[in-house]
Amino acid sequence: MFAIINKGLTGIAALRVSAVPPLLKPSIKRRCWLQALGLSLLMHTSIAGTVKTVYFYNPETSVDNFAALKTEFDSYLSGQGDYSFQPFSERKTFEQMLTGQNQGVYLLSSWHYAQLNAKTPLSAMLVGVVKGELLQRKILLGKDIASLDQLAGATIAGAGSDDYLRTQLQQMLATRYAALAPKIKILTVPKDIDALMSVGFGMATAAIASESSFNKLALMNPKQQAQLKILASGEKSFTLIAAVAKPQQQEEKPLLSVIEAMAQQPNGEKKLKMLGLDGWKRVDAIDPALAKQLR
Repeated sequence: MFAIINKGLTGIAALRVSAVPPLLKPSIKRRCWLQALGLSLLMHTSIAGTVKTVYFYNPETSVDNFAALKTEFDSYLSGQGDYSFQPFSERKTFEQMLTGQNQGVYLLSSWHYAQLNAKTPLSAMLVGVVKGELLQRKILLGKDIASLDQLAGATIAGAGSDDYLRTQLQQMLATRYAALAPKIKILTVPKDIDALMSVGFGMATAAIASESSFNKLALMNPKQQAQLKILASGEKSFTLIAAVAKPQQQEEKPLLSVIEAMAQQPNGEKKLKMLGLDGWKRVDAIDPALAKQLR
């Protein structure tokens, strides 16, 4: 028998085993095995050499089913050319993929882009648009909290790394942060919606989330949303960024054009909604003062 290795959404290898008919002679079995393995390797090499991939990781986007997200985007992109879509649910796996990678398009949050750009040279080409806006704001929300002083000893939930969430808190709490920071516990969760829900379920005292996620909670669970109060607000940042490795700007232009044009296609617009976007705007077409933040 032979095994063909396929990589799943988070890079964990899965095996699919196909048995050779038992009535074949050993020599024929071996020949069949070698032919099948050779074909498999040839197909893998061909695909790896021609297909351009869109890589996606953004904990701020509420994704319920990564397999469905991949299927929908693969279906759309493959209809536009030799393109595929690879979403990631874990930051570590996404960054491991990015190490040494210099082709394809990366869809990621602005804070993650800033962190990665410091060690992996990237160039932002497109920014996401939500209801005509390029920027979003993070907010701190709590339940049954009358004063920020009550955050001492509290657990605050949020999507992203511990460092990122504490940086957000520092922006929001300003001078109060120094006194509260040592007493605050951080609960990291996969998505903004998870952070908001954790407050409702009593797992956290407060949550950090985007304004759009807070508004989305009103549709998902209006009762929980009504119980949350905005305690503080952060600075505005870009929603989602489409970036490429700096040496590859010209080579990735066809794929970037396909991504940019999604909002003009009914089927493409539907896929973008799965990422929480209404469309894209080129970085070279936005206000120069905003574009400067991405350089």
